[in-house]
Amino acid sequence: MHLLTLIRTNYYLKIMARFVEKRMKRFLLGGIRYIVKAPAPETINNLVGIEKILIIRPNFRLGNALISTPVIDAFRERFPSARIDYLATDKTWPLLQQRPVDYFFLLSRSAILRPWQCVTLLRRLRAQRYDLAVQVSGGSTSGFIVTRLIGARYPMGSGKGHQRWYSIEAEGTSSHAYDAIVNLTRPLGVACRNRPLLQITEQERYQAITKIQQLASLHSEQPPDTNFIAIFVGGHQNKRWPLAFWLMLIDAMEACKIRYVVFLGPEEFRLLAPIEQRLMSSLYGSLCPPLPSRHFAAVLGRARLLVTPDLGPMHLAAALDVATISLVRQKESLGFVPQEAYDITLWRPEVSTVVEAIRANVDRQNTTVLEQTAAVIG
Repeated sequence: MHLLTLIRTNYYLKIMARFVEKRMKRFLLGGIRYIVKAPAPETINNLVGIEKILIIRPNFRLGNALISTPVIDAFRERFPSARIDYLATDKTWPLLQQRPVDYFFLLSRSAILRPWQCVTLLRRLRAQRYDLAVQVSGGSTSGFIVTRLIGARYPMGSGKGHQRWYSIEAEGTSSHAYDAIVNLTRPLGVACRNRPLLQITEQERYQAITKIQQLASLHSEQPPDTNFIAIFVGGHQNKRWPLAFWLMLIDAMEACKIRYVVFLGPEEFRLLAPIEQRLMSSLYGSLCPPLPSRHFAAVLGRARLLVTPDLGPMHLAAALDVATISLVRQKESLGFVPQEAYDITLWRPEVSTVVEAIRANVDRQNTTVLEQTAAVIG
């Protein structure tokens, strides 16, 4: 596991590993498409005996797993009596809890170095004899491979190119990841939420409030409330923002006297010391220590706003209906940022632009609270 950790934290090793991974997947994909013939086209209404369904999303990024969550609820509504299983990873599984899934199959990162684990997992899946296998992401090679090799009676997914890949193929193209999920579930004839889903338990809410109050108590001038701006410092490769940007944003938040909490991504601990030092004299900001994914989600759910360039926390905020300010510097990210009316996307902004957007959001929320209070009193 030391080798995998080194690859994940080293920029150049990560690029090389992804290049090798893509070449291997392309080789496997070509072999499967050559060996396994294209399935006959079907429609949902013509399917019979759908008793066991497998939803497939073996991806290690938390955001990608969250995007798939509305699919689970859509299939549960369409097939209420069917057994619905989900192929996830050991990293993403915690965020999928509380969804209507009967059983989770988990893929571990260790399978990269132990390919026999993948073979064992495929055998377990084939033994289930699924009636319907659903490939959530149209661009996932590993998902397609699993979908075709487990021997389900009907494979389902998003079409790609002129060749048929699945018995049931979603029609239409989507410029946004959330819309792609809606397209995938459209053949079911049921409503599908155009935004991720995440359910926080009462115990997790209590733990989150306790954690936030602990952070707020570090500043005697501030009341121990849960009304704060979340700033998540993170991002993969070229999506990252420099340290100077975050330090300037912290200074601007102090000048505006707005309460905020800073979170660091798993690959940003090189920034821990300078950010921690800057916050030592802070009157309004706190640095939250690393938290397990669900605990972090519960804390984020108490924020009034999230500011980040990292897509994973963006999807978490979207699932919790927390407003976001997305800091974007790569065009491909535009197809993944939250897109509700209260969400804001900023293209390579200056710090002053970010602060202006934060203040506008705070003013709008304060106005809404005053209007609601006046309506109750009236």
